[in-house]
Amino acid sequence: MGRITSYFGLQGEKPEVTRLAATFLGLSTSMTAAISISATFYLIFIAEALGNGSYINGLALAGVFIVVQKVVQTLLDYPTGTLGDLVGQRWVLASAFLTYSAAFYIVSLITASSPFGLFLVVYILMGVAASQESGALDSWFDNNYTLTVPEDNDKAHYGVFVGKQAMFLRISRALAILPGAFIAVLVARAFVFQIQSIACMLIAVASVMLVRDIPIKRELGQTDEVEVKYFSLLKEGARHIISSPFLKYIILGNTLFLSIGFTWAELIMYPYLYEYLTSDFAVALLMTTVFVVFAFLWERSGVWAKRFEPRRWVSRFRFIQSSGALFFWLFAIIMLVFPPSLVNSELIDVAIPFTNIVFLKVPSESIVPIFLILTVWFGGGVFFTVAAILWIRVLIDVIPNRIRNGVYSLLPTLVVLAAIPQVALIGWLISVSGIPVVLLLSGLVSSIGALLLWKGFSFQNTLVED
Repeated sequence: MGRITSYFGLQGEKPEVTRLAATFLGLSTSMTAAISISATFYLIFIAEALGNGSYINGLALAGVFIVVQKVVQTLLDYPTGTLGDLVGQRWVLASAFLTYSAAFYIVSLITASSPFGLFLVVYILMGVAASQESGALDSWFDNNYTLTVPEDNDKAHYGVFVGKQAMFLRISRALAILPGAFIAVLVARAFVFQIQSIACMLIAVASVMLVRDIPIKRELGQTDEVEVKYFSLLKEGARHIISSPFLKYIILGNTLFLSIGFTWAELIMYPYLYEYLTSDFAVALLMTTVFVVFAFLWERSGVWAKRFEPRRWVSRFRFIQSSGALFFWLFAIIMLVFPPSLVNSELIDVAIPFTNIVFLKVPSESIVPIFLILTVWFGGGVFFTVAAILWIRVLIDVIPNRIRNGVYSLLPTLVVLAAIPQVALIGWLISVSGIPVVLLLSGLVSSIGALLLWKGFSFQNTLVED
């Protein structure tokens, strides 16, 4: 078992660290896989139902429902995170995945004739589930790790572990979406949603059984004692951020940066890819390639990040990755230079051997732009993954354990708050002005976020003692 901690870069061979790492890796990869099975066609499925068969026509309405989901998540994210600090993360995680289970089952019932109320129920449930899930497992691990391995002062070993853990998350996502898309082609998309519903129920049970604090943490009274009142924790988490100029600016910058990335993943990415590809499996195969390459980048980023000082390099890498250098603006240029024209394009069909079932269609005119898209994606990914590891190394040192779950939930809440108007605007802009215009605006927003990060790191770092 000690080989686990050694491989993942964790300091020492303590049995409790091995159990902690194994539980965290097992649950985080299972959760990622369960939610990702339908990732490549979930939005398209909803948008087609709303647009009577046309996902482009349905994107504006889908954007409205996404806003509803994010409003619900925003209202509940910080309160449910603080609840995790109070009663324990395992109960919040179990509730989250039971809610996910209900949502995916209802999605499996949706058709083009379904009433808007059914869509509304799905997105409300998704918002409730996401609010409970966000930050819970991470804060449980970080709390236990900081108490168990106090000798990792600069969190360099922690950074290596996070990079390798992120690699496994990408692998689990890649292993999930490809069979998910394959089943959708052979059977139906609705059947995939039902599989997700069952998987989420099983994860809820596993969370209750496995997410338990190590003995040293219980002896220190970090979880079992609840003398700190709920509303006091709410106030303390917000006050901790507001009182420090360093924290205010770096969190604001990172929030803005991540918010446009969130909007890209939720509303832009899959319509962008479906403009060049014609089937669920083709998109899933491309995304599998992306996840596998990013798995390698995440694994290496934890090691690469040891060479960089976070204060100097987080904002620089964020700016290079997201703005005009290597992501949004180049994606926009690719679409302008190679506009999708799939109506008259010759399709290259790939069928299951010895059958007439075509599981992959690749338009011949899409080969060059897809190659360029992957080149840009991987080039920007190097900077993105290293910056993310450096950011996590900063965060674990400036957030006290007693309010970690609350703050870790507050941070995605802020991201969602910033993303809500972007999602509403972009859902409309895509149908009016097209995807390239949206990508150009996205690059501008992410660049502003990187500049705010740079300003934040110019202030004195404020470390905390728990």
